[in-house]
Amino acid sequence: MSPGLAPAGLVLVGLSLFLWLLGRHFREGRWFDRPRVARHRLFDPLLAAVGWSALAAGLALLWRAAPPAAIVMAALLLGLAGWRQVAQSAVMRARSMRRRQSVLRAAHPGLSERDALRRVVLERHPEWGEELIEQMLLDYDTTEEMARVMTRMERGFRGFR
Repeated sequence: MSPGLAPAGLVLVGLSLFLWLLGRHFREGRWFDRPRVARHRLFDPLLAAVGWSALAAGLALLWRAAPPAAIVMAALLLGLAGWRQVAQSAVMRARSMRRRQSVLRAAHPGLSERDALRRVVLERHPEWGEELIEQMLLDYDTTEEMARVMTRMERGFRGFR
């Protein structure tokens, strides 16, 4: 049990988090804005494999150095991952959209529910454009349905294959 195991484990866990952020950054941008190496078909799977390997190795080193620290780190990471899922859920999105709609309708008393929903979606995703949002409003007219579809689109859902 070398005293250098715990710092090395923390560095590996930090590296895994950095690689996760790097992968998210590249995935959320446009494909052709990625650097050339990040456009290779194996880049995303290799980045994920290296990140998960770094996380496993870091937790293993932490476990060898200080088991309670490894348990706390694992619990912290699981808690953060769970909170991320909750925060990005359709339920939370609908809640924030309803809150923003009520603010817009209070500021503009003559604004209809549909126009307020259109503004909320346009504020969140101006890159989608007016035409797409109007079509989405025709298909999904309630805030809950729109939040569900927006969540799926933000997660990369491309439709049925």
